[in-house]
Amino acid sequence: MGCPKRITVSLLSFLGFLILFGFRTVITMIMIYVIKDNDNNRATLYKECTINGTAFDLHLDWSVATSQYFNTAYFIGQVISQLPGGILAARFSPTKLFGGAVFISGGCFWVLAFLMKYSPVVVFVSRFIQGLVEGVCQPAMSSVVSAWAPKSERTRIVGFSYSGIYLSTTVASVITGATTCYVSWNAGLFIYGGLGIMWSLFWLCTIYDSPTLHPSLDEKENRIFEEEGSHVQVASAAVAKNIPWTRIFTSAPVWALFLANFTRSWVLATMVTEIPQYFADVFRLNVASIGFLTAFPPVLMVVSIIFSGILFDKLIKTEKISVTFGRKLAISIGFGSEAVAILILGFVRSYPAACFLLIVGEGMAGIGSPGYKVNPVDLAPQYSSVLVGLVRLGLLGATISTAMAGALRQKNMESWRRILVITGSIHLFAVICFAIFGSGREQDWAKSGYTEIKIPEKENISTYGSTSETPQIKTDMNGIIYSNDSKSQNGHVTILNNSSQQSNSK
Repeated sequence: MGCPKRITVSLLSFLGFLILFGFRTVITMIMIYVIKDNDNNRATLYKECTINGTAFDLHLDWSVATSQYFNTAYFIGQVISQLPGGILAARFSPTKLFGGAVFISGGCFWVLAFLMKYSPVVVFVSRFIQGLVEGVCQPAMSSVVSAWAPKSERTRIVGFSYSGIYLSTTVASVITGATTCYVSWNAGLFIYGGLGIMWSLFWLCTIYDSPTLHPSLDEKENRIFEEEGSHVQVASAAVAKNIPWTRIFTSAPVWALFLANFTRSWVLATMVTEIPQYFADVFRLNVASIGFLTAFPPVLMVVSIIFSGILFDKLIKTEKISVTFGRKLAISIGFGSEAVAILILGFVRSYPAACFLLIVGEGMAGIGSPGYKVNPVDLAPQYSSVLVGLVRLGLLGATISTAMAGALRQKNMESWRRILVITGSIHLFAVICFAIFGSGREQDWAKSGYTEIKIPEKENISTYGSTSETPQIKTDMNGIIYSNDSKSQNGHVTILNNSSQQSNSK
């Protein structure tokens, strides 16, 4: 239909994250309804649920602390698979990893829809499996985005692709809150499980790992990738074997990014899995009202993600600011404002005021989200999946935050004040650290010219760049000189480093 293929990739990525991260909100909303320990039947924005006392109703004699530990099991699974997921995305097809993970996670939701009422063990196991397979998704997506995002469009493409994460709370809250009250307690599980399965099949049939592998990429878009592409190599055993682990582990910008991911995971877990329970405990709202109120903040966040991505791309492209300054500025404004809003949230006394603070805080956080999501591609385009897998070990923050909430949570404002003050303080600390140690410059150890990659005898390595058969020498936007001579001596590929003017034969 004439739509640029990179736009198709961005749109489907957005929808994938919209469904995938909606899974978290769906299970949280359902737990608020089915657990008897919750006193949240106050009718406010919606009338009382109509399924009460019918065959579509379900109430379980579980504690709220048990539901918090379901979330902990999920995040433990995610932590375990983050770094292996990054390595797998460097070795195998990242699009297939991402699509397969969504398919399996959607299937787990259908299992829960039928079996959850019989035992909490079923929920523990299913949530752990979902966390385990979903842990590979963001590292895999980083590889896809690294290939499909031209440098001048990088922030906006990454920002839009990942904005589905934040809008997922809005969509899932409204759908699950309404269907739980008026259709069946497990309607949200059926809806989202089915959406995940259908989306994954469509993704696997239409998306390719790189522009060079796409069979119908037009000449205009191909020229864009020749001039502004990352020129990274397709996933292979050779790429995975030559990952510069020592340089990665000793990089200060990588550790600054890890801390940002640690606290961001902590905060996002609090916003998605704990804030609905906060409204139930402190203000005694029912599940449909909670779904409605928590739907507003992510909408403003998505709007700010998209517009801030366009703004920072323009400022960087016109050289008004450097990439490093742009990333630091975005995170300082966005996440710094959110941290302050969370601190104040612990002291408000009415749910309209709490909702207003969430709208402001999460809306401002959208300014910082593209900055930290695109940063792995800034630092190391070739190894972005590995970098994402490493820094997303910061999901330990989500594990700790859900465990902390389970331990500190009581049905009063004082316990939630402690939870929110701790969360806001940690978030603010990470913002300061990134402002000092963060970077947006591609690291020397990440450049192709610095790494000797040995090509196995029977394995071909593709590079993103010119597809012409005529030998060409050109310099990309990172200052690396590339030769696309496919007829080099003995089948060798030559990559020249611009600073040393020496060639490494592989």
